[in-house]
Amino acid sequence: PVHLVDWIFSSPIMSMLAPILPTHVVDTARIASVASPVPRTGGPQRLQPMQPGTTFMRAMAAGVVLAQAVKVRNTLKRRGSRVQRLAVDEGEQDDDSLRVVVRKNVIKTVCRVGLWSVFTAAGAYVLYPSLQQFLWTFLTGTKTVVPLSDIVQGYVGNVLALMSVLFSILAGNSYTSLYSQNEAIFCALFAEVSEAKALMEQIALVCSGRPFYRSALESIRRYVERDLRRLDRPPSILCACKPRDDPLESILYLTSVGVPSAVYETVRSLRQRRGDRLGAVQRKLPPVQMALLYVLGGFNLMSLLLLALAKLPTTEVHLCRVLFALMAGALMMTMRVIHELWTPVGGAYNVDGVLRVMIRGLEDELDQRLKGKTFSDTRLPPPPPSFPARPETPAAAAA
Repeated sequence: PVHLVDWIFSSPIMSMLAPILPTHVVDTARIASVASPVPRTGGPQRLQPMQPGTTFMRAMAAGVVLAQAVKVRNTLKRRGSRVQRLAVDEGEQDDDSLRVVVRKNVIKTVCRVGLWSVFTAAGAYVLYPSLQQFLWTFLTGTKTVVPLSDIVQGYVGNVLALMSVLFSILAGNSYTSLYSQNEAIFCALFAEVSEAKALMEQIALVCSGRPFYRSALESIRRYVERDLRRLDRPPSILCACKPRDDPLESILYLTSVGVPSAVYETVRSLRQRRGDRLGAVQRKLPPVQMALLYVLGGFNLMSLLLLALAKLPTTEVHLCRVLFALMAGALMMTMRVIHELWTPVGGAYNVDGVLRVMIRGLEDELDQRLKGKTFSDTRLPPPPPSFPARPETPAAAAA
């Protein structure tokens, strides 16, 4: 124990722990360290007896120092784990928010697609005899339904095949075009949001402390609320605003007097990303194409009704009704999926839900900066140590 106590007070541990130990612990250690040392003899070294009071004081000081060192270590470990836990909690909160948004959009899409399909199939099953009678009366002008001959059935079959090919070509091309457009919207939005975050950080670094700092932040906030989030408005209307109403133009005016500042390149890049996003969001398919798809789907169902005009047993009639209902429900489901892709917001195929989660951090930081808060993240690594300048030698000073 005596050698352990001597090593503790003679090693650099005390000089390292002095800044973080309480004052009374350091004083006790100093008092114990100035106690009478253990005398040594020339021959075989033997431990000399020490006074009981000195030994107790040194042992007590050593115990206090070790206890405080363990306490400081646990505190630092807890603090680091808390910071790490906070970072993990923030990431998990973003993941949970994204899951909630995606789940809500999926439920909306399932309701729009599934309910329309189910109701259409049920209506087609119930109205099958009435639709068949109405179609025969409308096309022939007589109410008496007679079976079709083989020639007419072959002709109706060819018409059905032609209508199916036309519908598949138009529906397939529409789906491919809309899906590619949706992918382009995602890429453009990710690029624009990243550029907007870079602009905000640059404004905070360059303009912090200047009179127009708050005005620049207000312009970014107005750009996010009135432009970036408004996927429901036509892009041509967003692009047609006057320069005096453009928040990005206001930022250029605030940060550029005579010669453009370093913010100019960031705003210029953000405007390019904004143009890419507006061009991607613009509808490429007119509403008339959606109407033509519904018309071709209706022609397919009419051909199916004409093919089942023969007098059939009850079981076969029931089978025809079921198949007609399934065909109607499948066509409606296909059309509703294409319509969901055609609609810019409010569904599982749209980007508005992901955009709300994407810009939440940007909006929160803008609100806090507008409230006057400063950001100094303690999770960042500490700056490199600074060493004092070496004094000049007389020879160097003379030179």
